[in-house]
Amino acid sequence: MCKWWRHAVLECRLLFGNPVFASLPVIYAILFAMNMLNSGGGTEQNLYTMAYKFHMLGHTMTLGPAMLIGILSMRRDVLRRSFEWNHSLPVSFLTLLSSKYAVSMLYLSLFTLPTAFIFYTISISQGIAGGIAMHYTMQFAMQYEISYMVTLALAMVLGASIPNRIVYLIGFCAWMFGTFFMDIFIITQLGWYPAEVFHLNQFFIQSETLQYENWSYALISADISRSRWFVLAFTGLLLAVSLLLLNRKRPTMHVKRIWAAAVAALVLAGAIFMPYGSLWAERYEQLGSKLSDPSIGLTDDPVPATIFTVSSYDLELKRLPNDNLRVTARLRIPAGELAGKSELPLTLNRFFTLERVRIQGNDAPYRRRGEMLTISLPANSRQEIEAELVYFGSVMDYRTDYSRNDFAAFSLGDEVKLEGHMAWYPLPGHQHVYLKQDETSSPYITLARRYGIQRYSVGDMKLKVEGYSKPLYSSLKEVERGPGYQIFESKGIGQNVSLYGGSFWTEVHRPDFKVRIVTTPYLEKWAEGLLTELKGKYDYFAAWIPGMSTDIDTILCLGQGIEWPHAEHSLILSSREYTYFSNNLPGEWVNYMLFGDQPAYYGNYEHPEQDVRNKIGSLFWYVYYIEEKGLSDKQLRSAYGHLRSVQELLFKNGDGTDPQNKIGIGMARQVRRAMKEGKAEQVKKVLAHYYGHGLQFPDTERYPAMKPEAPVTYEEWVKRWKQTVGE
Repeated sequence: MCKWWRHAVLECRLLFGNPVFASLPVIYAILFAMNMLNSGGGTEQNLYTMAYKFHMLGHTMTLGPAMLIGILSMRRDVLRRSFEWNHSLPVSFLTLLSSKYAVSMLYLSLFTLPTAFIFYTISISQGIAGGIAMHYTMQFAMQYEISYMVTLALAMVLGASIPNRIVYLIGFCAWMFGTFFMDIFIITQLGWYPAEVFHLNQFFIQSETLQYENWSYALISADISRSRWFVLAFTGLLLAVSLLLLNRKRPTMHVKRIWAAAVAALVLAGAIFMPYGSLWAERYEQLGSKLSDPSIGLTDDPVPATIFTVSSYDLELKRLPNDNLRVTARLRIPAGELAGKSELPLTLNRFFTLERVRIQGNDAPYRRRGEMLTISLPANSRQEIEAELVYFGSVMDYRTDYSRNDFAAFSLGDEVKLEGHMAWYPLPGHQHVYLKQDETSSPYITLARRYGIQRYSVGDMKLKVEGYSKPLYSSLKEVERGPGYQIFESKGIGQNVSLYGGSFWTEVHRPDFKVRIVTTPYLEKWAEGLLTELKGKYDYFAAWIPGMSTDIDTILCLGQGIEWPHAEHSLILSSREYTYFSNNLPGEWVNYMLFGDQPAYYGNYEHPEQDVRNKIGSLFWYVYYIEEKGLSDKQLRSAYGHLRSVQELLFKNGDGTDPQNKIGIGMARQVRRAMKEGKAEQVKKVLAHYYGHGLQFPDTERYPAMKPEAPVTYEEWVKRWKQTVGE
């Protein structure tokens, strides 16, 4: 032990006495602190995301010194000919190797500790709970240390196996390939996602999942823990190989022991890789079963299903301790809806196993094919049909395609994403949940929702959720919350229902406003400002729109994870993946409260004179920016050109029968002129009239039972304008 300690002290002098190496951790800590202190409170500037983005590049840069130190430590006094005399010293290569490795890791920890301290301290200063801040701090620190361990061991193998100076060039190539190029060419291009474990900087490959807090470490905890254990075992293997190579430099009595240690390290690494490999084997088996399933159609020309009316759903979802879900679904189908039919066609995702199916209280025979479920009906049944299905299963629906590697649906602990299009409850008719993209070389599975072919009934829905320790959020209205359960219920809605939940999510409230924002801890302060701005905009419109009301009471505002912004009944789903800027989110949210999702908003460019409802809706915001902000048209185009109100009214369309957008520009000029003349109340009266008429553009494709609103022609607009405002 004395020999080991003396050699470690010598290594410390050589490493820490080098002014370049000694200054690098200090410079790194200063750069990290400056980056964190410049972080704001927006979706793209919150402290956690800023730290993660810094680690993606910054940690990669620190792996360069780790690679260099590992090679230098081998070449400095072990492989150089001028130091051959020390081979005769009574100091084993095990002592040399272990002391060099320990001292090098001590040095590299000087990059880890300051960044961890800075991140934790600033997090606490911004009001983040200590437990949450420590959770993320430890995740960052552990990833740093594990990356340093394997990089240093790899560098030592290179230093021990390549005697010439070309080892520095090879080490540089290993550093670049193990960080940047492996991700670009091996993992992303070839789709070899299990190879992620060999990536030297895990911050890069996990960025899509972990860069934001919404669903992060808890969701891929199995990946992280199993991969880290394998990396530790692989590090041990690299060190054993280094020791084996070094001991070939001089005679030793322990050749068999060294070989036995290397073989044992190889067997251990292989054994520990098995759990990680089995994780990916399950996922690829899941994908393979879908690709080989003839019931899953192609994306070439998907056809919407024919559905029937479901008057009401009564759903009970219970999470079991093993993360299995047990669901009881009761459906009521109006009398005569399936008249003359002998079978009840439903769609239920394949990750559930049916336990019981009943029709009118009696067990009923059924058959399944993929997501398509067919239940036999009693003969000559003309009364209301009551169907009950009991099913169970674990939900971790893995998907991968040319640009995506994540989960389409999941329920793991308190991390939940169950969207209606995934058919986690029975949908009417035989519908596609998945589609095959027929790429000859590498076909993949995509979601049918992207092609707009899924259809939903309109009726009542009730949902009871049990077994989660944290609240879940649904597109249905929450009517009751108690210890371990929640009840949601809505009537007369499109029956497309989703559930969302996260371990660390927090609710932002105002006592004078019914709408709450659900967000993540590092976005909470930013969300408080958004809620204040949201209330101001909402109050502005509520002051002059008679009977203005909205069912929306919850806004799920996450960093990412929601592919496109939309409203679902009482819930707004919001993320940074938008075509507009995050500072205008309150305006978009109020727009949903005013007009709903407006799915057909952009549907009449060819003949705008036949329907100007979208331009009328834009005028609400045009009036707001004139009256509240005092903006000119030029300022609107410059600052808010991404907004629909500006695009509809002030810009030229360039196509259709009105390429110069004379209608939109003319309507905007009418409004501005009237407001200058003191006729703001008359203008608002016209807009309020059309608000009552309907400006929501309901989704009659996904919900065939919904009645479309009547269009408003430009001629009708002109007539109403003259009657109320005048010329």
